[in-house]
Amino acid sequence: MSEAIYQKLAEALNRRGAAYPAVPCPEFYALIKEFFTPEEAEIACGMPNNLATLEELRSCIPGIDGDRLEKHLESMADKGVVRVKEAAGKKYYELLPFVPGSIELQFMQGRNDERTRGLAQLLREYARALRNINVAASQAAAGTAPAARIIAVGREVQHLSTILPYEEVLKLIESTEYITAGTCVCRHQGDLLGRPCDKPKENMCMVFGESARFVAKYGFAHPVSKEEARRTIEEAEKAGLVHSYANTEDRAINLLCNCCGCHCFILRPLSRVPVPVQGVIAEWVSVVDEDRCNGCGACVDRCWMKALNLDGDRVVRSIDRCIGCGVCRYVCAADAIRLERRETIQS
Repeated sequence: MSEAIYQKLAEALNRRGAAYPAVPCPEFYALIKEFFTPEEAEIACGMPNNLATLEELRSCIPGIDGDRLEKHLESMADKGVVRVKEAAGKKYYELLPFVPGSIELQFMQGRNDERTRGLAQLLREYARALRNINVAASQAAAGTAPAARIIAVGREVQHLSTILPYEEVLKLIESTEYITAGTCVCRHQGDLLGRPCDKPKENMCMVFGESARFVAKYGFAHPVSKEEARRTIEEAEKAGLVHSYANTEDRAINLLCNCCGCHCFILRPLSRVPVPVQGVIAEWVSVVDEDRCNGCGACVDRCWMKALNLDGDRVVRSIDRCIGCGVCRYVCAADAIRLERRETIQS
């Protein structure tokens, strides 16, 4: 079949917001065909951007009878490309975004089988293609490459993750009724590709609220108590991991990742750009107390974004590079680093 339906599917996925866009290219087609058959892709393209009942979807997706449509939707939920919510005796279906969404659910179970290893390789190839596309776009903007080589990635397809400090994560845990946890997606992918990470990965991807009920029911992650969730966050803090939260107000996956800058496919490219703060929602920023700082440099080594540097015997912070994760505070023996709201900081 022509790849036209998968190009149309990329547009449908991007309309749902994505931290990692779906860009039509050979590598994307190879990856997305592992998730959707052509008929499932047709169904996905006809689904609205919000939750809908089977009856509502029948009117949106002509040419397929109700029983077959329901069978396909349940199969897509089993594969982690459609979310199911049950309320008041009814089922509601929603097409998940690419990231955060379908990609994470493929790896959260921690499987090491042929399909998962194949997906890890396809995802790596797509990541490389996307990086090359972005480089080509930058060169074209500078007048050094022909525009015909560019596949534009518009900002409208971006859905930025929110970087949460430790205290804010604890508030999130306390306020949430239902939490599930699974294997860290990025570090598990690294294991599958022979690039292991020494940071913890078990239970490091968490899903909250109604989304958590879905991923537990369909076997993508397991329920955890609030105390278990708090212990995981403590472990993440000790390891220097960044708490990255994708919250779409009961749409898609309310996902908290505890990320490393060496493997995370959001943080890793972010660390390479001049202004990392533009790639995430960073409501906090670190502030160094010059009177307390002893210039030990422990925080400099810990910062994934290279936002901290030693200037003589004191640490200085770049506000454009600081994403306000707060991992620097954990290793500051002098208690010289605090976090403040970004809007209160001038430089």
